[in-house]
Amino acid sequence: MYQKSIKQYYPKMIFAGIAALVIVAIVYKLKSNQKAVQNEIKQEQKPVSYAAQATLVKAMNFSGSFTYRGAVEAGKIVTLTAETDGRVVYSAIEKGNTVAKSSILVKVDKSTRFSSYQISEDTYNKAKSDYVKLKELQDSGNASGAEVENARLQMQNAASQLNISKKQVGQTLILAPESGTIIDKKINQGEYVTPGTTLGAIACLNDVLVNVFVQETEVARLKKGSAVTIRADAYPSTMFTGKISAIIPVASAAKTFPVEIRIVNNKLNRLLAGMNVSVAFGEDERVNTLVIPRSALITDHKQSAVYLIHHSQYPVLTPIVTGKEYDTYLSVSGGLKAGDTIMTAGLLNVEPGKKLQWLTVNN
Repeated sequence: MYQKSIKQYYPKMIFAGIAALVIVAIVYKLKSNQKAVQNEIKQEQKPVSYAAQATLVKAMNFSGSFTYRGAVEAGKIVTLTAETDGRVVYSAIEKGNTVAKSSILVKVDKSTRFSSYQISEDTYNKAKSDYVKLKELQDSGNASGAEVENARLQMQNAASQLNISKKQVGQTLILAPESGTIIDKKINQGEYVTPGTTLGAIACLNDVLVNVFVQETEVARLKKGSAVTIRADAYPSTMFTGKISAIIPVASAAKTFPVEIRIVNNKLNRLLAGMNVSVAFGEDERVNTLVIPRSALITDHKQSAVYLIHHSQYPVLTPIVTGKEYDTYLSVSGGLKAGDTIMTAGLLNVEPGKKLQWLTVNN
């Protein structure tokens, strides 16, 4: 009876054993697969060797010049104003016209002023004649000193009034105070003007100005009166010369200093107000400085850096202090010395633990 009951459980026991063996096999297989995957990951993560190019840090000679952009301005802008009242009977003020110094630009009706002048002239001539006659009578004893003195004062007053009238007549003519080009027109023939009325403006272009804003690191090298070279976009093959006429010792909000350049505008290709130009300072200077190629600079860090290569196979990220740019080079004032080897190509391949296998050094 007992044996019979045990036999009833044989199938279940066999099934349970088989299930256990299957589970053990599955677990073993999973662990084996996990180890294989981990080994593959380790192989993939293992650093591989790479190739790179490098150069030696060295000192080079460069031109000490530096260039800034600016625009031409008129050396002087003169505003034309009326000095008397009256109707404009003639006007040569037209935008763009070139005028010579002392040429007539505007005529104001002078009929009233000229009539006053003629009256003043007649009054003066009579006063002068009376004075001369009384002076002769005094010499012969027929006129007193008081009479002569009174006549002299009347002649003097008449002369003063004549000068005023003459000036008023002259004020009806508006002359060009400087040679230049008319850049503004405010009045037309037939209009009425009063003293102070703006008639127009003249830009004097015999001397022109260029204002540039120089960085504080370079303004200390400039001196008033020093010569500079100017090239205009409009005349790319023409070189102009000028002189530093002013260095303003107060920095702008951008920490740059205004520098004024004055140019004698006597070339065939004349500089016009508003033309864009490049101003080169210190073209005769030569600078010897330690430099690196721009391609060696690491730009994705807060501080400028390069990969410095020692005798090991692992480049070292080294902070440096850079200065002025010279074409494809950067000057270096700290962090490197002449003869150091720095990477110039293959920079993106550098990773911790990754060996530099092949290195080409270009001098």
